[in-house]
Amino acid sequence: MQDDAEPHNDRGTHEHHGHDHGSGLREVSRRRLWVALAIILAFLIIEVIGGLITGSLALLADAGHMLTDVLALGLAIFVAHLAERPATPGRTFGFLRAEVIGAFINGATLILVVGLVIREAIERFFHPPEVQGVGMLLVAFAGLLANLGSAWVLFKSREENINIQGAFAHMLADALGSVGAIVAGTIILLTGWMPADPLVSLVIGLLILWSSVGLLRRTMSILIQATPAHLDYHAIKAALEANEHVADVHDLHIWSVTSGFPVLTAHIQLRTACCDTRHWQQCLTEMRRMLHERFEIEHVTLQVEPQGYAEDRTHF
Repeated sequence: MQDDAEPHNDRGTHEHHGHDHGSGLREVSRRRLWVALAIILAFLIIEVIGGLITGSLALLADAGHMLTDVLALGLAIFVAHLAERPATPGRTFGFLRAEVIGAFINGATLILVVGLVIREAIERFFHPPEVQGVGMLLVAFAGLLANLGSAWVLFKSREENINIQGAFAHMLADALGSVGAIVAGTIILLTGWMPADPLVSLVIGLLILWSSVGLLRRTMSILIQATPAHLDYHAIKAALEANEHVADVHDLHIWSVTSGFPVLTAHIQLRTACCDTRHWQQCLTEMRRMLHERFEIEHVTLQVEPQGYAEDRTHF
């Protein structure tokens, strides 16, 4: 029996299809990451120079925060380059999973940032420092512009690539932090109420926490090879069993190598008449077309078995 949903030939079309998956989108995403990095890096240099010239601790502190964005974008670019490396016999999917690992690391560092923000906010509640409202606003507005610019560059690619989602989450978190600083600075200028700074920091920290937990859940789902959230396991199984040639579907597995790259494998028992009349090639073609058109699953491997076939698993 044929084991693959696509007939093998000398050119190896089945294997080639899987490894070229999303290469065009990935190239566009990588260019956007470089643009975002250039924006943040330029602003970081300006802040460091401005902080050293003016002696402003606020500018230097914000520059340190920007440095975490530079590192996050640098990591995203590194794993994007890794993902472009070709597959080998030892790594049959290449380094595509590196994108997921990079996104997971970026999500985990955001949790760390939130912890530091909350700790600092609690300390400021009990020992509120004197905050310069005007300086705080200037730094916050400048940071907001840089982060919004970077986030805008990455916005279009964030749904196509989980690696971009991780970098985008960092830009969005910093933009939220800048918005919070603007709100707190305005309240302090108008009312002189210093607790506004730690209170707003806590709210922003919780918003960032919500975003980073969502990112971690998505990356963890891919890493443990869970069924992609946008695919309904039972609907796919029912669609395969609805084929008139199919007697039973078992050992159905659906997972993602990386974002946008779902993979499906299954054992298909064909009705006796279909096997006897050698219709299995037609069946495979029909099921593969259906999976492509209805569920957008391209990388499919189906093992064909005769009706009533019982595999002796004790030998494997």
